[in-house]
Amino acid sequence: MKTFYARRRWVLGAALFMLALPLDLSAQQPAPPAPKPTPRAADGFPDLTGIWVAGNASGRTPSTDEKGSIQVYLALPGLNPDSPNVFKEMDAVAVKLRAANPNKPVYKPELLAKVKELSDLQAKLDPAFFCKLPGVPRMGAPAQIVQSTGLVVLMYGEHNAFRAVPTDGRKHRTDVEPSYLGDSIGWWEGDTLVVEANQFTEDTWLGSDGYFHSPAMRVIERFQRVGDALQYSATVHDTEVLAEPWNMPARTLRLSADPADALVEAPPCIERDSPHMLTNEHH
Repeated sequence: MKTFYARRRWVLGAALFMLALPLDLSAQQPAPPAPKPTPRAADGFPDLTGIWVAGNASGRTPSTDEKGSIQVYLALPGLNPDSPNVFKEMDAVAVKLRAANPNKPVYKPELLAKVKELSDLQAKLDPAFFCKLPGVPRMGAPAQIVQSTGLVVLMYGEHNAFRAVPTDGRKHRTDVEPSYLGDSIGWWEGDTLVVEANQFTEDTWLGSDGYFHSPAMRVIERFQRVGDALQYSATVHDTEVLAEPWNMPARTLRLSADPADALVEAPPCIERDSPHMLTNEHH
């Protein structure tokens, strides 16, 4: 039986680092190919339909050990994938990387103590550890998009979740309860799809380090397709707790034609982590 660590992949926030050498190789390199035309839907807007994967996912095939379990190797500096304590070491490295990242939500001074308290108790309080949806925007970009006139559907494979986003000019609903995915509406600004979501439950965080939000949180996401690339960004507005809007790191995805990337139903989540959270060690 294959073992998947789907939740841990995004909870740990693994990062891939590349070193760009300051060499002038322009005289040796051929001119870049012209970008592919961006396909358009019947209404004239860019067609976002497709399966979208991370740009560095192409050609990466995980190996399998003698028990048939998939071996997940993440490019984290200082991580030894052969260590018997690889997941504990992965946690420690990910915590250090997040601490060094300057792009963090800026909270009002009177709420910094609460953020620290939640962060210190993350192993017990982070909703992502307990079979709950990570919420928007923590769950990141969708894995697949289906677009029709007046409606865009965003699908997330690892959580069997989807968001139906009307783009026909309607306003937010006022008769719905707060939820993990909120209430979304969309519109086009030129060739960019803008999605606004509100009415979120407080039972989600923005990230692993105690980054909570209030019921007033509003998230603006932007999707722009250029050829076979999709640029995704998200901005969090929460005037009750944040001193300023927070921009998540933008991502560029690529269109996949690989059948292996097609979405399949994920197995039901069975909570097995919490009984083993014996300390407050950060993850």
